[in-house]
Amino acid sequence: MKFIKIIILVAAIGATSNAVTAANLTPDLVQCANIKSEKQRLQCFDDYIDKYSTKIAGDITIVSEPKATEIEDKAELVSSFGQAHLYSNKEREFDEMTSTVKSARKNLHKKWEIELENGQVWVEKGGDKRAKFSEGDPIVITRGIMNSFKLKKVGTKRRIRVNRTL
Repeated sequence: MKFIKIIILVAAIGATSNAVTAANLTPDLVQCANIKSEKQRLQCFDDYIDKYSTKIAGDITIVSEPKATEIEDKAELVSSFGQAHLYSNKEREFDEMTSTVKSARKNLHKKWEIELENGQVWVEKGGDKRAKFSEGDPIVITRGIMNSFKLKKVGTKRRIRVNRTL
């Protein structure tokens, strides 16, 4: 019960503190707002901004973000494919990767652990239970929605959902 009262109190304080009244505005702005003609009202607001822009501009500092370096080498894109928290905007456009299976085995949970020739290790999350992989198989890994990945052997329709571990 106390918790509900506290929430209501905080909400009421927040709502009243953000209310804008004519007393908070300078008389010049109120005078501009009362002008009926659109052009004259706009000119009044522009004059007000010009008058006080030096005060405002002195308080604001503009910080430019450093430009991200572009990744030009496709090998870098392939090596970072599947590491969701590390990729950049350019890597998000890289939606498909092909490779060859170096080793494939099922773990204790009967899920595929597939190591690729480029050193990446992918573990099955679910999908077609009849999918089979062996050493030397060419595979394709595609990016799905919400950063999911699907792995399939080239030339087949069976695919599994995977996560990259290494």
